[in-house]
Amino acid sequence: MKAILAQNEIARLEALRQYRILDTACEAAFDDLTLLAAQICGTPIALISLIDDYRQWFKSKVGLDVESTSRDVAFCAHAILQPNDILIVPDTLLDERFATSPLVSSDPYIRFYAGAPLITPEGYVLGTLCVIDRVPRQLSLEQVQALHTLSRQVITQMELRRNLHKLEHITTTERQHIEDLISALSHDMRTPLLATRATLRAILGGAFGSITETGAYVLEDCRQANENLLKIVEALVDISRHKIEVRKNLNCETLDWKNIFVQAIIRTDISWKRNCAISYKIPPSLPTVYGDELEIQRVVQNLLDNAVRVSQQEQQVILEVASYQIRLIAHSIIV
Repeated sequence: MKAILAQNEIARLEALRQYRILDTACEAAFDDLTLLAAQICGTPIALISLIDDYRQWFKSKVGLDVESTSRDVAFCAHAILQPNDILIVPDTLLDERFATSPLVSSDPYIRFYAGAPLITPEGYVLGTLCVIDRVPRQLSLEQVQALHTLSRQVITQMELRRNLHKLEHITTTERQHIEDLISALSHDMRTPLLATRATLRAILGGAFGSITETGAYVLEDCRQANENLLKIVEALVDISRHKIEVRKNLNCETLDWKNIFVQAIIRTDISWKRNCAISYKIPPSLPTVYGDELEIQRVVQNLLDNAVRVSQQEQQVILEVASYQIRLIAHSIIV
């Protein structure tokens, strides 16, 4: 028995796939409707059957153990061809479409079938809510109406399921946009905050002349507030780094060690009142190293700041790079 395809078969199959329901696990919302259909119609078997391109798959079932059957022998494949009516077969042996079907002559020995089409809001028929018996019979008008009503509830559950998936996708996308915005703002805020830190340190260190005690008190408050805000921004930057793949977050470029050291020394000169000599050593035979120069410079700057902080007047801090390691030397001691 070769199933006849609907005229809009390609669009119908696409609509079915959009629900992402095929081969999903059992769900109580659908099982309750199937059980209710069997009880109302007084049949031993009830199914929520979805028809894809080669099979009928049962989202929910009562009285049947198989997960699916071939579309070629599916009663529901015929039911979806008449979306405006329930397909009712009072006695399959008297219907030439089904009399020789293996589903009639062998398990589950179908003699009665009634299938209400599952119609999407766009008008596509995805399958049926059907009831089956092993003896010939009829349904009352009330039972037919109830089967229609329950079929609409099946579609309602499918719509809820699809809309929930859409909402989850939108929520995930919006959350990603927010995270991206926070990451971008954090990186943008970090630069002026670092500049403010350097300026405040320079002023408090007397780089621009003496300041009054009141002025120093106010500037120290500003410096502390800037440090607190910088800590928050640094935390946000670190969080954003963990959420993005390293290769997407970091640049890969040939490292210019001279530029890295010179920039670090310039920033240290601005940030601190000069109390020690800073120099650097770069061997001529270094291998080519690739990395994110800004991030390496940040590491070097932190190390240099720490070295200057603990150095005494007239002591020397030396920045030196060597194969496989970066070393900061303060008065002949590796820091």
